[in-house]
Amino acid sequence: MFAGLLSLLGAALSGCGGGNDSEPAVTTMAASNARFSRAATLSINGRNLRAGIVVDMEGGCENLTLVANGTEDLQQYTCDVLAVGEFKAHVHTTDGRFLGRLTFQVPLPEVSMTTSLGNFVLELDPVAAPATVRNFLGYVNAGFYRNVIFHRVIAETLVQSGGYTAGPVVKPPTAPPIELESNNGLKNVRGTIGAARTSAPDSARAQWYVNVGDNPGFDYVDADQPGYAVFGKVTSGMATIDAISAVETRTDPASGLDNLPVQDILVLTATQTR
Repeated sequence: MFAGLLSLLGAALSGCGGGNDSEPAVTTMAASNARFSRAATLSINGRNLRAGIVVDMEGGCENLTLVANGTEDLQQYTCDVLAVGEFKAHVHTTDGRFLGRLTFQVPLPEVSMTTSLGNFVLELDPVAAPATVRNFLGYVNAGFYRNVIFHRVIAETLVQSGGYTAGPVVKPPTAPPIELESNNGLKNVRGTIGAARTSAPDSARAQWYVNVGDNPGFDYVDADQPGYAVFGKVTSGMATIDAISAVETRTDPASGLDNLPVQDILVLTATQTR
C-alpha cells in the first residue's frame, strides 16, 4: 500500500484570545465514500474549527483538499483513494496539540453488473493490477458500459464486452491505453476478469472479458509472450456468465466480428458498489 503524509491548514489562526473556549476541539470524525478510485470525504465535527486545524492522512489518499464553506462546527476534506486497507486521519492544532484520530478501512472494490440475461458481481484486485483496476472503474463510474453488448462469446472459453453497442456499432473508448499488468501473479482461470487488448501489449482500454473456462494460454509467460492482465474475479452470478457463454453466435461480415451473439445481450448497468 502506498503510504504518505499529507497536511493541510484548515484556516488561518483567529485573532481572538487564546483561552480554552476559543481553541479548536474535535468531538466526532467520520469518513464517507471511502472506495478505491473515488474521492472520500472526511467530516470533522467540533467547535472553533476555523481557528486553525491540521489534518494528516496515513494511507493511499492523495490530493487532500479542504472543502469550501466550512463552519466553526464542521470542516470537511476530500482525498483521492488510491489504495485499499487501513487508513488513519489525524487532526491537531497548528501548534501540534492532538485533537482526534479516525481509523477506517477501504475494502477491495466491487462492481455489480446487470445484463439482459441476469446479474453478476465482480471483486477487483488493485494490489495486483492497480492501473487496470483504476482504468476499469473509470469507465464504470462514467457510465460508459451502460447498454454495451457482449460482442464476442466463445462457448466454455470467454465472454467479452465493452467495445460495441447494438448494431453492432463501435463505441470508442474515452481514456488512453494503459500499461500491461499481466505479470502480476493472477491467472486466467474460470471466473476471472481480464483486460482485452490488441496484439500490442500496452493497448488495453475499455474492453474486458470473463474467463468461462481455464485459459492458461492467456497467462503471462515472458516478455515475448506477455499474455493478458487479470484484475479481478466473479464473486456471484457465474450462472449468468455461463448463460451468456451458451448463446448462439454468428459471423458479422460488416463489423468483422466472428463470435457475435445472434440475439443482443446487453450490459444494462455497471455500478461500483464497494
